[in-house]
Amino acid sequence: MTALPRPRQCLECLNWGFNYSYCDTCRRWRQKQPTTASCRRCRHTARVSTAERVCRPCLRAIRSERDFEWLADPDGCRSRDRQLSLIFPGLNGKGEAQPLSRPGRSWDTARLIQRLGGGQEEQDDPGFSPPTSPGQMLLFNRRRVLGHLAEARIRARALADWDRVEPVLVQRAAELDHGGEWVRQVGGAIRVMLALRESDGGGLIPVKALESISAMRQAVAEVLQQAGILDVPDGWTAPPMIRGIRQARPQSCRSCQAWGIRSFCPGCRGWRDNADQFDVGDCTRCKREVVLLRDGLCRGCCLDVTLNGLQTRHQPWRQLMLGAPFTFNTTVHLAYVRHEVGLPGFQPHWKRSPEPERTASAHRLIPGQDPLFPMARDWSRIASRHLTELPLLTSGDEELVTALLVEAQQLRWREGPRDKCVRALRVLASWLGTDAPIPEEDIRTLSAATPRSGPGPRLAQFLARRDKLVPAQRQNTDAVRVEFAIAQYNGNIADELRTWVKVLRGGGRWEHPATTWATIRRYLGNLKPVLADWQAAGVSSLREIGREEVDNALKARKGRTAEGFHSAARSLFRALKQERVIFADPTRGVTVTAVEKVPRSIPSDSLKGIIDRTPMTAYKLIVALVAVHALGLNEITRLPASALNLSDGRLTVRRPGRRHVVYLDELTYELAAEWMRERHRLWPMSSNPHLIVNRFTAMNTDAPPISRSTIKDVFTALGLSGQKVRIDRMLHEAQLTADPLHLIRLFGISEVTAVRYIHTAHPERTGKTLR
Repeated sequence: MTALPRPRQCLECLNWGFNYSYCDTCRRWRQKQPTTASCRRCRHTARVSTAERVCRPCLRAIRSERDFEWLADPDGCRSRDRQLSLIFPGLNGKGEAQPLSRPGRSWDTARLIQRLGGGQEEQDDPGFSPPTSPGQMLLFNRRRVLGHLAEARIRARALADWDRVEPVLVQRAAELDHGGEWVRQVGGAIRVMLALRESDGGGLIPVKALESISAMRQAVAEVLQQAGILDVPDGWTAPPMIRGIRQARPQSCRSCQAWGIRSFCPGCRGWRDNADQFDVGDCTRCKREVVLLRDGLCRGCCLDVTLNGLQTRHQPWRQLMLGAPFTFNTTVHLAYVRHEVGLPGFQPHWKRSPEPERTASAHRLIPGQDPLFPMARDWSRIASRHLTELPLLTSGDEELVTALLVEAQQLRWREGPRDKCVRALRVLASWLGTDAPIPEEDIRTLSAATPRSGPGPRLAQFLARRDKLVPAQRQNTDAVRVEFAIAQYNGNIADELRTWVKVLRGGGRWEHPATTWATIRRYLGNLKPVLADWQAAGVSSLREIGREEVDNALKARKGRTAEGFHSAARSLFRALKQERVIFADPTRGVTVTAVEKVPRSIPSDSLKGIIDRTPMTAYKLIVALVAVHALGLNEITRLPASALNLSDGRLTVRRPGRRHVVYLDELTYELAAEWMRERHRLWPMSSNPHLIVNRFTAMNTDAPPISRSTIKDVFTALGLSGQKVRIDRMLHEAQLTADPLHLIRLFGISEVTAVRYIHTAHPERTGKTLR
């Protein structure tokens, strides 16, 4: 479930708003501008435009504040301060942060100042709607579409009949109680219409000409009609403008004066909707008249006392604050829910009983003392409590919390993981203390009780480095899945399967090396459909299985499926015969024809632009290592960063019994160099020795490699398979040469594998015809 944004500062422009780490505009800006440098205007380090090297807030300031002094001499002018502001949804000015020039071009200072309106209060552009001879008729009457800057181009032009229209415009503004901004907008549109009339030969302005202006059509039509300049047909009335949804604008709440974007904030709207539950009168604290009251206080005063304490109950003023959506918790929750009459724990400060004095926990762990009856603790009722409701921390506990904060700052943890780890450590330390090591099982239980705010593995790693952790017993994932799969069968078959697993793990009558749990799990996967068929047929024990049942199971399967079942069944019945569970091995003498898989190539259309279609630098490098140098997926996950030698352009891959040196081509070299720079920028304090890391493994002190599934997902997103791409690369090279030694030196493969690819690419050399 995606976490909702909360009120915070944008990390890019530092403006305050209701967003994630970056506001929406800065997030788009960071996608378009990848360069991080010092801004030439404010000297702050941020994402800057490619051409001007100016950050987004400064670009907005240049346009909004008309900073022509800095534009005239960017390098010699003093640095400017940035004005912080609030981020209102939908009111951020989408076009104010456009770069001043196109990438790769320097701006023309004079033209830019002219475009922004500097030094030209009034002008007359002769190229815009030039006057024609009076009475001249138009040959082609085409529709005009005028922008919002059309009026500025003829501001100094002397227009006929303007002296008749201007008094009517002022009178109409007074009748409608409009201000100077309305007069300026309508007057500018009327001047444009008069200029268009002169370019059309004069006379009255036709009604259809009003379609040329984009706004204020009704007001312009009314003023021109009263001035007698508009050619109005009989019965014609000015059409109303089609208006969209009115956007919210910054304003104060009419009740509590909190600054937001609505006339009433959500909290005051809740009071107003439930007005029958409140008194009406003058507030006894701020003296506001005729407002909704609770215990003699208006909602703003209730919120102020709730936040600042009982000592502010009788002060004659209150602190103004931000409203929704910037402080949704304070505007809705504290001033409304916490003042419900008759509910304990939800009363104002002046009605609450004094809180009990906090003391240290009586359940703190004692060093060297083991529990008599170990039991798992249930943290579900403690995890959600406020920190002030928990037992008091000692000085040693506070020192450990401070050490965690220092380490988080040094390793550059993000705000979310850091806060989760600190809270979890405070909860654990308040109840269990830090004098004795904290069991890792408690950290896991606490994380399970708070899945959205759990600390994850970082807290356990931090405590382990300071000998403050009792490690939990870790079970092999494959072993757990093997036991779960065996439990699905009935009693006799399940017991016989457990006997088989015991033999494979080296615990049978004869001593031999233990088989890995991954292999046992693969064997069980191959046996699962056959065992299910046998159990459905009424087989209660593997003693009932004979040669006929094994042959029937093999006949129903072909290819690799038959090979997998044959090897797993042979292992199963041999082990049971060894342990004297069965009398005869039904798989003895049973053979399966081996299936030799011929390497197949991938259509060139699927491989076209494969690296360009990959989104991230690390993923591009992975695709290049597989598609160009044919490295295996498991090899890439285990590659150490020390194996990459950018000075020599080499990558050393260690394989069992030998080393394979990869000579990087130009594309792979550039991707590797770019990835090392990006890795150092994202995780400069990472101690993970592997070449490819992600956000889960980079700062993990256990230094795990990325999983194989991560690399498989990279190719799955491209509609390909990593193993098939590797095979296609080696097969393509084999088609270009018939020398197996060349494949051995280039890809580091064995002689048998090299010959197999050569025979596949050149079947005429084998004397056999491939089917």
